[in-house]
Amino acid sequence: MWDMILLSILILVIVAGVYMLYSFIFGAAYFPSYDIQSLRRAVKKSLELFKDQDQIVFADLGSGFGRVCFEVVKIDHKIKCVGVEIDPIKVFWSRLMASIKRLEDRVVFIRGDIRKTDTRGFDIIYMFLWPGITREIEEKIFRDRGRTRVIISLEHPLRLGRIEKLGKYYIEYIS
Repeated sequence: MWDMILLSILILVIVAGVYMLYSFIFGAAYFPSYDIQSLRRAVKKSLELFKDQDQIVFADLGSGFGRVCFEVVKIDHKIKCVGVEIDPIKVFWSRLMASIKRLEDRVVFIRGDIRKTDTRGFDIIYMFLWPGITREIEEKIFRDRGRTRVIISLEHPLRLGRIEKLGKYYIEYIS
């Protein structure tokens, strides 16, 4: 009896360890976004640029469990959010929550490496990533020159466009 319990605990610890190691190897360490109120203000401020559009495509790169996507679609009915996450468990959970919340038509989660994601179809891109990856993604967005006009970064400064700081958020406007 006790040996089965100990074996179960050991298997659980091993699975959790492998899961965490996987996340760190692929650069997907998880720390949830905080200060959602300031994010709402940053997004509302950014929406002024899109007042003539019928739909605004917002991307959350490294979406984790989808919290940012679920929050931003509450701000304006025109926002559609695409969450990009490499961790299949987080993608599964996010999709499940979108289904439970009946937001499948406004929130989509895709499994993918954010460094390889085609960013050209997004109007606003949000990221809370490691500083080096933030710079790498910012450079990629500028290289791709899609329809993106706003990048929002939590904590890590952006440097290539016109920058505005709102609390701990950096808002970059691309012309």
